Amino acid sequence: MCQGCGTCVAECSVEGALRQEDFTDGQVMSQIDAALEEAPQAKVLVFACNWCSYAGADLAGIMKIQYPSNSRIVRTMCSGRVSQRLVLYAFSKGAGAVLVTGCHPGDCHYINANSQTEKRVARWKVMLKARGVNPDRLQLWWVSAAEPRRFADKVTEMDRIIRALPQEELASTTTKVKMAVRSP
Repeated sequence: MCQGCGTCVAECSVEGALRQEDFTDGQVMSQIDAALEEAPQAKVLVFACNWCSYAGADLAGIMKIQYPSNSRIVRTMCSGRVSQRLVLYAFSKGAGAVLVTGCHPGDCHYINANSQTEKRVARWKVMLKARGVNPDRLQLWWVSAAEPRRFADKVTEMDRIIRALPQEELASTTTKVKMAVRSP
């Protein structure tokens, strides 16, 4: 009955009980490591669903729509695959901001996985705020494959958020979230 979205992997709290081939936590974390290798505090890490937002980002590139070059895209099959662990890992590696993108509600290729993402991101923002991290640094955005401008505009907005933050806040985030992340 698996649809392949990975939402069950992101929801399951039992470490290692579920995994999604080609999108294991270890594989996604390796992509995050590579994306944030240099100047991580200046980066917008974008989790992009394969079907809509990744295609929207690709089309933005094809159409030569300008947006800040500090964004780094990590492709997932669905926004539902993005777990709290992956978001915290990105922040623990110093990401300036994390943007989770996916299909518009009602257009999810996996029935309603993105509605699960919406609920989880709201919880994560509360958790980040409780840890002293500006919750605006984590956002959820719906982008279809036909909306390259929408993708570019949101990445530009996220870049502005990073630039407006005090350097002390960016520097302290790693310590604030590191304890909540376990290695793959």
